[in-house]
Amino acid sequence: MIISLCGFMGCGKSTLGRGLASAYNCRFIDLDDYIEAKWAMSVSTIFAKKGEEWFRNEECESLMEIVDEYNYLNSKEPYTLVLALGGGTVTHAPSAEVIKRETQCVYLQCPKEVLLGRLMKNNSRRPLVAGKSEEEMMDVIDDLMRQRESLYMGCAKEVLPVEGKRMGEILRYFSQKYGL
Repeated sequence: MIISLCGFMGCGKSTLGRGLASAYNCRFIDLDDYIEAKWAMSVSTIFAKKGEEWFRNEECESLMEIVDEYNYLNSKEPYTLVLALGGGTVTHAPSAEVIKRETQCVYLQCPKEVLLGRLMKNNSRRPLVAGKSEEEMMDVIDDLMRQRESLYMGCAKEVLPVEGKRMGEILRYFSQKYGL
């Protein structure tokens, strides 16, 4: 089974994904890290050099590569893969279809104010908010959340509000829900 984690940048997809994989001896892939390794450049650099449309197409291709590899390896020896998606992966319709068809997608829901605080601490890696003031960043968060919330919900089989939950509580949720 592939458990994919979707949600807005800063909601904890990578951190939680690594925690799940470590706690339950699963394989973990961060889609952004996969693309960065494949192209030997950061997502921010890819956005700057090739543009968002190119990136979304590459993101979909990489997602399909991961799913194909999982399906091949899983046919030999079943295992669980935890996949942290990019914050905008669901905005590309072909990627959203792959997510819905091939994964058990969990939307990590987090309040905008919490996202703002997290993104203010670490925004240089994130091309859509890099270099923005707090006010500008909140405008971006508001705008993107209006565009994306229904897309996250449309891909997700589960919605997990993560604010105020400790890692242990979230790990127990996944253990009970997915038998990890």
